[in-house]
Amino acid sequence: MTRDNGISRRTAMKVTGAAAATTLVAGCGDNGDDDENGDDENGENGENGADGDGVEIEPGERIVLFGDSAGWEGEEPEDIEGEENPTLILEEGEEYEIGWEEGDGTQHNIEIVDEDDDVVDDLSTDNSEEGGDDQFLEFEASDDMAEYVCRPHENAMRGALEIEEGENGADDEEEDDEENGADDENGADDEENGADDENGADDEENGDDELVGDDEDDE
Repeated sequence: MTRDNGISRRTAMKVTGAAAATTLVAGCGDNGDDDENGDDENGENGENGADGDGVEIEPGERIVLFGDSAGWEGEEPEDIEGEENPTLILEEGEEYEIGWEEGDGTQHNIEIVDEDDDVVDDLSTDNSEEGGDDQFLEFEASDDMAEYVCRPHENAMRGALEIEEGENGADDEEEDDEENGADDENGADDEENGADDENGADDEENGDDELVGDDEDDE
């Protein structure tokens, strides 16, 4: 009987060990699932990050926002629809319009500010509970502009403005390069002419030496 009990105990221990191993394997599988979930979450965050890179706005475009105290919500153009505090990429020297037509019923305004949070070129509207034409700003994009802000909710309703150099600036650079190239060519011509002048002077000196030699021979 004692031996049978010993066998039974060993058998029970084997069964228990097998069950523990099975649980451990299952736990590893669960961790794999967690990793997959993490990848999904990172992927989603990556997509959100891409949205935060900014939206290029065509020159002359009317930018329409919804005034929500939790944050500006993009409405128009279509590329910013549903985006919270969208980053707007504008072209320097081009005309744009930005503002809000509807809101959540609380006081809002819209301002364009520089890096020091100071209003640029008086581009600011009065506080209002209702949007409309008087809540839109027409402006020419300049590199002084950094953000658009609702002052009553300045901590939440704030979006970035990225001002990129326009095509005209690129043309100016090309013209400068061409002018500099022309100056370089003129400089090279002047140097060549100078070298020719020096050669001429050498020839004159050589001619004088020959005349002196002829006079000595005559004597």
